Order: sequence, then structure tokens, then C-alpha cells
Amino acid sequence: MLPVPDEGCRWEVNRKRIHSPAVTLSLCRPEINSDELISVDLVPALEVHSQGCWPLAVCNGPDVDKWLGKKVRLEIKSLPCYLIPKRLKGRNLSEDAKESWRISFSHVEKQIIRSHGNKKTCCESKATKCCRKQCLMLLKSLIEGLKQRFPNELDHLCSYHGKTAFLHTLSIRFDDSMWACQELPACFLNLLRNLQFHVRTGLLPHFFVPDYNLFSAAVFPKKTLAFLFNALEEQRREGLPLLKPPAPLPLLRLMSPSGDNTSQISSDQSSILTAVCSLDTAFVNKLVLVFAVAVVCILLRMQVMGN
Repeated sequence: MLPVPDEGCRWEVNRKRIHSPAVTLSLCRPEINSDELISVDLVPALEVHSQGCWPLAVCNGPDVDKWLGKKVRLEIKSLPCYLIPKRLKGRNLSEDAKESWRISFSHVEKQIIRSHGNKKTCCESKATKCCRKQCLMLLKSLIEGLKQRFPNELDHLCSYHGKTAFLHTLSIRFDDSMWACQELPACFLNLLRNLQFHVRTGLLPHFFVPDYNLFSAAVFPKKTLAFLFNALEEQRREGLPLLKPPAPLPLLRLMSPSGDNTSQISSDQSSILTAVCSLDTAFVNKLVLVFAVAVVCILLRMQVMGN
């Protein structure tokens, strides 16, 4: 039983999505009809102790020999694997397909990213820092930004596609010197180019199940792939605008009703609020009037030009 902060709260089970293995619980306060305070996704899983041998499709383990070493690969293979209930997408599925299970490697991926260096001392001190994790965070942010901008066109895209491209890049660019912190821009652009390559070729092998293509037409439409490639190319060509922080608020200069000297207001939020609150009502009315006159003038000019 999950605890609650007080007696007025309770957990509610949301309706489960048919293709999602997660069960979402929402913490609510019903007596005041408030929105959910927090939501938690729980994924039921079966732990399977491998005893040194994973299922046949993944029995060789991930290709990390040149990167992390054979010893680490054997250590990874000794970890248990998890099976989660994940229904396949598509119509007219057989009864067996409806009861399909997926092998989860999330715990292995966390360990790989945690011990990501070619040398065991990577990121243990300031002198040995690398930019691998920063590159992954930037790629995830870019993918999330694209999905927010094109929710319908990129519905099939998820952060796991980016993580998979990232893991493949790490296995190729395995030397720590290739990921020096001062080389973050170049490293990220290299990672972005690798993702674009997978998108352009329509081939993104699962890092642990190499025979399974995450970009196959059966699970990722070609039309979506083409759109994704163009969107990534546009971002690269324009300097990655989705990763740029929002522009700071411009400085405001307010004129008092009496025509006294202007006062400059910084972009700090509290200063702006103070300035707005101090505006005289008559001054605001004048601004509204001036704006209305300007709009009328523009409309009249458009009408004249139309005639």
C-alpha cells in the first residue's frame, strides 16, 4: 500500500492504455475537487535470473568489448533480465500476439551509462570529466522539443530512439579522449549526425537485440522517418533553435503621466510586477486609446489601398 501525505488524499488508478505496460496512479484530494497532486507510473515485471545466459535473441550481450571491455560485458550478462507485458501494435492480432512480453534492459542501460568510461576513472574527478551524459541530455531535450512542436507528425518518435543511437555512438567512439568536456559542441553534433544517419537509412538496431530494427516500416512509418530527417536537418542548419534558452525580457521604459524622466526597469520579474502595479490608470487609458487609434488608421489605410 502506497503511503499518502494526509488522510484527505488518496491514490486513484487511471485507465490503462492498451499498448502501455505502465499502470498510472494519481494522488488526489477528492474533497476539494483538486487536480492530481502527483502521478506515478508503475510497470509490473517478472524478474528472470539468467545464470550467465540471457534469452536466445540476446544471448551474446551488448557489443561493448572495445568500449567497456569483455569483463564488463560478462558482468552485465550475469544480471537478471525483466519481462514486462507489452501488447504489440497493429490490428487483427493473434491471441498469442496480444499476450506478448518484452525484455526490459532499463536497469542494464542505467549501469552502462553510470560506468560509461573506457577507463574506470572517467568522471571520478574534475580532471577526468567527459561530456557523454550532457550529450544524451541534449539529445533527449531536442527529441522532446520536436515532439512538442510536431505532436502528430512525430507520434512514433520517443526518447528511446535517441538513447539507442547514443549507445551505438558510445560503442564506436569508445575512447574517453573523444568525449572531452571542452569538445561538447562537436561531440553533440557528431551524435546528431549519427541519429540522422540511422533515420536516413531507416536502420536503428536495438542495442541489445540487434536483429530488431527500431526504424522498421512495421513500427515506424517511412513517412514519419522522412519528416523526422527533415526536422533534424532543419534544426542542425539553423543552429538548434529548440535547444536555445528563451530570450530575456526586454528592458522597459515607462513614462509617467506628467512627462517626467523615464525610469528604466530591469527584466527581473519582481521589478516588472512592481512597475506594472504602479502604472497610473489614466496613463493606461491613454495607451489603450493610442493603440485603438493606431489600429483604426491601419484598417483605413488597408481599405484605401484595396480600393
